[in-house]
Amino acid sequence: MPLSYKKVDSTVMNKMNKVQVLSIIHDRKTISRADIVKITGLTPPTVSRIVEQLINHDCLVKYTGVGDSNGGRPPVMVSFNGDENYVIEIDLGATLIRGVLSDLNNNMLMEMQVPTLLEKGYESIIDDVVNIVERLLNKRGLNRVKVLGVGIGIAGLVNLKKGMIDFSPDFGWEAVNIQNSLKQRINLPFFFDNSTRLMALGELNYGLGKNYGNFVVINMGYGIASGIVVDGKTVFGFQGKAGEFGHIIVDPNSNVKCKCGAYGCLEALASGRRIAVLGKELFERKKSQKLAKLCKNDPNLIDAKLIFEAARSGDKDANEILETVTNYLGIGIASLVNLLDPEVIFMGGGVSSNGDIFFEPLIKAIQKYLISRNRILDIKPVTFADYATLIGAFSLVVNKIIRFESLR
Repeated sequence: MPLSYKKVDSTVMNKMNKVQVLSIIHDRKTISRADIVKITGLTPPTVSRIVEQLINHDCLVKYTGVGDSNGGRPPVMVSFNGDENYVIEIDLGATLIRGVLSDLNNNMLMEMQVPTLLEKGYESIIDDVVNIVERLLNKRGLNRVKVLGVGIGIAGLVNLKKGMIDFSPDFGWEAVNIQNSLKQRINLPFFFDNSTRLMALGELNYGLGKNYGNFVVINMGYGIASGIVVDGKTVFGFQGKAGEFGHIIVDPNSNVKCKCGAYGCLEALASGRRIAVLGKELFERKKSQKLAKLCKNDPNLIDAKLIFEAARSGDKDANEILETVTNYLGIGIASLVNLLDPEVIFMGGGVSSNGDIFFEPLIKAIQKYLISRNRILDIKPVTFADYATLIGAFSLVVNKIIRFESLR
């Protein structure tokens, strides 16, 4: 029986060709139409037609003159029109809500932040997100029509099919329809995803992660999470909930309850939040002179950063706290390495910014639990430090724009 092939609709084929051409121009920054023909295999008239559409209709490409001639007619050069189009990125964190306005060349033009007032609840936080978007749109001289989308990174279990946050322990949210909440108030295409998966996406597209096909980004801050890249693609899992590294059980006998409701989670035992709790308990129990001096005798000022400072100054008890925490992290990260065999691990978040006093005991703890004891584990800081989620949110929107999935 002969094979039958479904005819591809001409509109679909045109869009596929358009996406291919725009992707090449975006990646190359500047390129000739002749070179686009060579790379794509499309005919010169087809490439010319698509380039004209991208310039005159979509305004995503512009002519940039002619190139050097190799003996014939000088090539017509085109480039990605990144400096005349814009996106907004939001990092919706448990401590701060940060917003950035960028052009499509990833130049940040304006930035602002407000504290995340968890105690005021979901609607108040949504109000703050909308207000930041509006304030960025009101930047003097900005043509709002040229703002093509908003990308948002959120800590929690993101259900992209339903447009919901199924569960966010850090925020105390359960089954909130963020899609509906925002579409009524943001008159722009917007896209959102788990904040740590966005860190991995930004690392893959714009950071050192471009050099690797398989890696893990671990976000160590108020909570703990991971973003996983396998064969050059971010991993979502069946329901879009892959990467909840902070909720693997590292001590089934622990009596420490996690915000997710379970006992013995990595996040409950080793996050920045846990380090702060252990520091406060230490202060109340022993009245450490070094810790008392650092917090000015106010235990409410004790956070993870303060415990690291105490440890650096030689406080034995603070160092014991970090030893306990890094041992739990060693169990968790070694499990990830044993399971996924990544080329490299990128670490971000506030806790990971503490240098050798954090990384040296951590690497020893990981080595202790690796199945391949002789493996040299490559651990690097994330490329964009505090901006990692924002770069990921930028990348999310730009990818949608290039695929023509970000339409008003």
